[in-house]
Amino acid sequence: MRFAPWADSQVWLVSALLAAAVILLVLHVSMRLANRALSQPEPDLHVSGPPVQLRVRVAMYLILVVAGAYAGLQAWNALQWQRAQHVESRISDALFLQRSAGRELMRQSALLGQRTSDAQARDALAAVLHGEAARSASLQADLASAAWYREDDAVEVAEQVARWRSERARLYVAAQEVLHLVGMGANAAVPARVTQVLRAGGPALAATEALDALVHRATEHRLQRQASLIALSSFTVVLVIVGIAFVVIEPTTKTLREQYRRLRMQSRELARLAMVASRTESAVALTDRNGRVDWVNEAYRRFISAARAPEADVPLASALVAHGAARDEVEALLAQARLQPQGAQALLRIQGAQDERWIEVDVRTLDPQGRDAGLVMMARDVTERRRAHAKQRIAAIAFDSLEAVVITDAAQRILRVNPAFCRITGFSQEEAVGSTTAALLKSGRHGPEFYQAMWAALTAHRRWQGEIWNRRKSGEVYPEWLSITAVTDEQGEITNFVAVFSDITEKKRADETIHNLAFYDALTGLPNRRLLLDRLTQSLHAGRRHGLSAALLFIDLDKFKALNDLKGHEMGDRLLVETARRLQACVRASDTVARLGGDEFVVLLNDLSGDAAHAAMDAETVAEKIRDTVEAPVPFEGFEWRVTASIGVSLLTGEVAHTVEDVLKRADLAMYEAKRAGRNAIRFFDPARQAEVEAHVQLAADLGHAVASDELRLHYQPQFDAAGQMVGAEALVRWAHPREGLVPPGAFIPVAEESDLIVQVGEWLLERACRDLAAWQGHPDAGPFCVAVNVSARQFQRDDFVEGVRGALRRTGADPHRLVLELTESTLLGRVDEAIETMQSLRATGVRMAIDDFGTGHSSLSYLSRLPVDYLKIDRAFVQHMHARRSDEVIVRTIIGMARSLRLGVIAEGVETSAQLAALEAFGCDAFQGYLFAKPGPAEHVSRRLDGECVTPA
Repeated sequence: MRFAPWADSQVWLVSALLAAAVILLVLHVSMRLANRALSQPEPDLHVSGPPVQLRVRVAMYLILVVAGAYAGLQAWNALQWQRAQHVESRISDALFLQRSAGRELMRQSALLGQRTSDAQARDALAAVLHGEAARSASLQADLASAAWYREDDAVEVAEQVARWRSERARLYVAAQEVLHLVGMGANAAVPARVTQVLRAGGPALAATEALDALVHRATEHRLQRQASLIALSSFTVVLVIVGIAFVVIEPTTKTLREQYRRLRMQSRELARLAMVASRTESAVALTDRNGRVDWVNEAYRRFISAARAPEADVPLASALVAHGAARDEVEALLAQARLQPQGAQALLRIQGAQDERWIEVDVRTLDPQGRDAGLVMMARDVTERRRAHAKQRIAAIAFDSLEAVVITDAAQRILRVNPAFCRITGFSQEEAVGSTTAALLKSGRHGPEFYQAMWAALTAHRRWQGEIWNRRKSGEVYPEWLSITAVTDEQGEITNFVAVFSDITEKKRADETIHNLAFYDALTGLPNRRLLLDRLTQSLHAGRRHGLSAALLFIDLDKFKALNDLKGHEMGDRLLVETARRLQACVRASDTVARLGGDEFVVLLNDLSGDAAHAAMDAETVAEKIRDTVEAPVPFEGFEWRVTASIGVSLLTGEVAHTVEDVLKRADLAMYEAKRAGRNAIRFFDPARQAEVEAHVQLAADLGHAVASDELRLHYQPQFDAAGQMVGAEALVRWAHPREGLVPPGAFIPVAEESDLIVQVGEWLLERACRDLAAWQGHPDAGPFCVAVNVSARQFQRDDFVEGVRGALRRTGADPHRLVLELTESTLLGRVDEAIETMQSLRATGVRMAIDDFGTGHSSLSYLSRLPVDYLKIDRAFVQHMHARRSDEVIVRTIIGMARSLRLGVIAEGVETSAQLAALEAFGCDAFQGYLFAKPGPAEHVSRRLDGECVTPA
């Protein structure tokens, strides 16, 4: 359309110019009023708040209403103009197409008149007619809706539209007739109709041009009218706004000036606060109403960068959670800050990858009156402060510990003490503070060199510790364990001393008690074995170094056990204490009196003469003095007790190398020699006796390996009746020593009886004897043959002895009725009832019992009748001296007579002569054994005798 671009530019240009004019005018007025307010002096104003605010609000509302009405009007005009522009554009386009279609219709009609038989030309003309009819209907609708024309323009447009419609209709009718004639085949009449179409085409095109020009002119009229309305409305709006501004600004000039002054002050204050906030160590962040971070300071950037989170434009909660805080704690903190005017504070625990930290967070709302306002957060890392507080608490607890703590300056003036210091020293805090440690606590026990060494160590190493004596307020001197640490400044100069000490009085007492328990006898207070050995070692070294002698006296109280048994252990302890006192009175201060235990004491005499004879004389003199002193009666309540002492003496000379063990052993051996001499005697160590004891010990050691090494041998001594028939044999053990050869029983049986070796030997003897008995009991000439086995007291008193006998019989298959167990009288004494029960158990098994060496012990006829025995064996001592001593003959006769009365068998041992045999037969003895019949020999001799062979006694 020809006028559309010009109309668009004109309308919007006018609108833009008017809007710019209004804005410039308002800015100009505002600047003038502001300059006027600033140029006036600042009186002491007292502006009433609410009326001014009300006027300002009313003015603002009016301006907003006017501006809104103006904007609505302009929007409505723009909408109307847009709709009109759309319709005008469609009309312009339609009129242009109408002109083109008319020309095309005329051209197609002329072509059809020339080629009536051309179907393509006929179809083209039909298409143009069809399209033109549709465009004509659309154009008429657009012209009918164009209601913006002025009234005179509307009448003229209506008339022109009628003329245009008539001319176009005439053209369409002529073209349709041409198309109809061609379709009917009336080709002769077509040229005339084509001429009619061409004639009607001119008026139709002219009517279209006239209509187009009329629409253009009507549009220009409309645009002019619309521009006038825009200018008028803009001018009116400007006047209204300016009026409202003048009406409101003038009364509020003073208020604006005051507010500006306040804003300027607030601006300066905000600038200072912003500078402080940016430089503070606390992390500061401001958020919008949605909780997203708007502004942060540098500390916040450092704080939040540790978590590798963005510093701004993220939710504050997310930033804190990313830093390591718990989400539920953060969300609860922010929600509480929005609800409470005073905000919310919290201590958040930040769990890092390697450690944990604590931040103190204070969150407040920027507008306490509105919950949708933003928040301000201040956060401080208080980890170090918490650690410092924890250290302070620990230090405070440590300072109030059980150990005394005192802090001084470099001049040793006391600055602070803890309660333990007051408790230990007795000085109050007021008395201690300000005084020097030397004036307050110095005991006087240490010389100047001690303190010089202490301060030298403090100067060199900045610390010292050790034991020191100090003084309490009461004047009491006490020991303490003191540790001093020097405190230095950055230059290394000592500024303070921190001393920590504890009272070790009880510890020293405990150490002394432990020392006494370790080295002294608890009852008598004398040195014990441990301290004696130490002093004995020192005496040996001194003797070798100076050529002096010493003597060791081993003292044992005779029959001390009787006092314990008769009067109780308390009286025995009192006797030991008195004996210790007497022994100490008999020796010099340089000598040592010790108690080894029980009633055994040892006296070590030091610094004796280097000559052995003189040393022995001195030792004997002291020993005699001790024996006489100990022998004196000891008074008790209501009675006196006399005790004697057996003393063994061992000399320690410088020429002979001794060991502590050798000295004690020699003195002990000498004491036992005094015991053997009848007690209450003094004996010196005899090397021959030591050799005997050592041989005895070695024999016991070798005997321990004898059973395991199968070194024991079993011999049998046959037993015969009065008719000369072998009725049994006594099993006797022999020891085939690898170095000493065959050792007789009298040499090693006592050694075995001193220990449990006798049990092992006895079990071995019983097992071998039962094995041999099992081999002999089936011999056709065995008859009533039995094997007798000696049983020691230790073996017989074992709880499993009966079961051991049964087990040996069961394993070997020996007949229990052919086994005789021989017991000595000492085995049965003291435990008669238990012995009877054991013997009855064995009798129930079938084993027979015999009492060996009858008459040599302390037999009691009262229990002899109760013992379940089968035989009595007369000791060889009575048989051998039967003809020499009348008493022995009477004893033998009595034993045989008593045995017959009790229906017991009698066997005589040690029969070596025919006279002895004749006498025993006359007395009525049942059986005999001795060298007269056969000496002990191996089991083969017994077997050969059973076979009837004559075995010559070895």
